[in-house]
Amino acid sequence: MNKKITNNLFEFWSYIGKQNNIYSDYSNYKAVSVLGSEWPNRIYYIEDKIEIYDEIIELCNQNLLPNIITLDTNLGLLNPEKTQLLFTQTNMSLDLKHYTNKISKNSNIYQIETKVDAIDFANIASQSFGYRVDSEIVYNICKESCARLFIFKENGEGYGCGIVFFDKDNNAGFHMIGTIPNGRGKGIGKSITERLIEEALINNSRCCVLNASKMGEPIYERLGFTKFGVLENYRILK
Repeated sequence: MNKKITNNLFEFWSYIGKQNNIYSDYSNYKAVSVLGSEWPNRIYYIEDKIEIYDEIIELCNQNLLPNIITLDTNLGLLNPEKTQLLFTQTNMSLDLKHYTNKISKNSNIYQIETKVDAIDFANIASQSFGYRVDSEIVYNICKESCARLFIFKENGEGYGCGIVFFDKDNNAGFHMIGTIPNGRGKGIGKSITERLIEEALINNSRCCVLNASKMGEPIYERLGFTKFGVLENYRILK
């Protein structure tokens, strides 16, 4: 299950890269590098070998690769003098086979479809996560049914966002679930997550998967998600 969760995230990043022509497929790793945006900008699917890490660090220092790497396996081969651990995420999954929880409909949650919607989503995401999300990137990934993007708006003001991405095995991956600072503590994140679960059920997915922050973990546990492994995110120091 841990591999299934990680693969959904990595496949999602590859999808973003291909939709925006910013994807690089190397023999021992893959990368998505976005000019003018801090998301996703990642190196991932890395073969855990010293020489591979050395190559990545060198290319990053030449500005040929982004400076953040995400590891699902870490054998301690990463050079601690040239990298800095930024944050960890907990891999979590929800089995939908016997899911019977009642999902409350929330009329404040909208699926985005237009460039104007994409601007709203990018603004909400940027405020929620504290880094710049480009609206053109957002718009280009909402054109296919495998990625469905949602925003929470009340009285014309956006408070929250979330994405469900269906990978090649039809696992429903939840991504970018966030709430702006003055919208937190009001159940908005829970409502968005429930909407994404509903989309997964409609799409006949067998499970929902996500990578939780420390802030989001308790919300997902209350909704029935189970914890598995951990992802590590590092910055390459220049």
